[in-house]
Amino acid sequence: MGGGVIRHATGDDRAPALRRIAAAGPGATWLDPEICLRNPLLAVRLRRSILLRCYNGDYHTDVFDEERLAGRIADGSERVLFWGPEDHVARTAGLFHAPGCPAEEVLDGLSLGTHTTLPGEELYGPGHIEVARTGSTQGDSAGASDAILWDLGRVLAGARKGEAFHTISCVPRNRRSAHGIPGGAAIHRLHTRAVGSRHWGVAPFYVMAGGSLEVLDYRELSSEDTYVSEGFAVCGTVHVSDAESASLVAGLCELNGFAVDIRTSQAEPLAPLGAKTPATTGDPHGPRVVHMDLDTPKSTLAEVVTNRGEACTVAVCDLSDERSVPLQAALVRHGFRLTYISPPKLVPLRTPRRIPLRGGFCRIRTSAPLAAPYYLEGGPLSAAEKTLVAQYRDLLGVWRKEMTHHE
Repeated sequence: MGGGVIRHATGDDRAPALRRIAAAGPGATWLDPEICLRNPLLAVRLRRSILLRCYNGDYHTDVFDEERLAGRIADGSERVLFWGPEDHVARTAGLFHAPGCPAEEVLDGLSLGTHTTLPGEELYGPGHIEVARTGSTQGDSAGASDAILWDLGRVLAGARKGEAFHTISCVPRNRRSAHGIPGGAAIHRLHTRAVGSRHWGVAPFYVMAGGSLEVLDYRELSSEDTYVSEGFAVCGTVHVSDAESASLVAGLCELNGFAVDIRTSQAEPLAPLGAKTPATTGDPHGPRVVHMDLDTPKSTLAEVVTNRGEACTVAVCDLSDERSVPLQAALVRHGFRLTYISPPKLVPLRTPRRIPLRGGFCRIRTSAPLAAPYYLEGGPLSAAEKTLVAQYRDLLGVWRKEMTHHE
């Protein structure tokens, strides 16, 4: 039986199993992130050392501002995990118990892997925690699985004290290694097979090593396995402006075992409220995400269609609200394509909180070559996976034509 390349083997949420894994203490091949509180500056420098070595110095995500990032680790906003061979982990623990920070060459001599959990509200919305800054100097995911499963289980069990969240979101790399550029197939398989997060589309967010814009997975893990199923039960109709968006929503819901009523409506595209002059230059290596305000759609549309030079511009819309259809039509007219969704959820806080199905419309920077997911080459795919792979191939074909047009 095919399947399990994009969608994990069981399709069930893994949160309860991860909590059970985390009930034990840390193993000898990883460090409890709490140790970073002893020396947050060391954690910042060691994480940066690992990631720069992993990506041959070609790494541009937020790991450089030492003072600010040390403050974020100290206040618990960023939780940094380190794993590796027992002797290197023991040496690292010794560094955290010693005063000060060792020389750079000492850190560069440690063979370790790392990932970070941090607030995900800016990218994914309230209630999301992001898993990011993942890399290893060991060349593959060796040793990563036990450490990452334990750490995510600890987060799900409440290790991020005082922080209310319902979803862990991540965009794991998924390209093959080629031409000296490290790939992400191993970490993608870890998220698919071991972590068991759900695949909800692709996110062309980051220009990574070698200068390619990588078409990453967008994946979610709910803190309770009922949040999404109960969210779909009360979701109602999903409203989209075009057939391509409708097909993607249908394919992603089928992949994850949910049925949803989708209505495609023709609408006059909304016109932006005047042209905006960019206040700042965008990040050429990362995304700019705008959560669209349906109460002031023209002004938020003007903001999102303004090109600031970022790697990818993302407009997030509430697809459960029919008012978003003219906005969606305008985004498509301006070169955006729906590439991922965040499923609906019913989160029982003090009173049940209903979170609508949201869609991420992406417009890429056409000057960077695309690095496609390894699974677009084929494999033991299920019928639902094959349908999505065909859609992703078509999407990449559209983007590559746009690149040729802009050359």
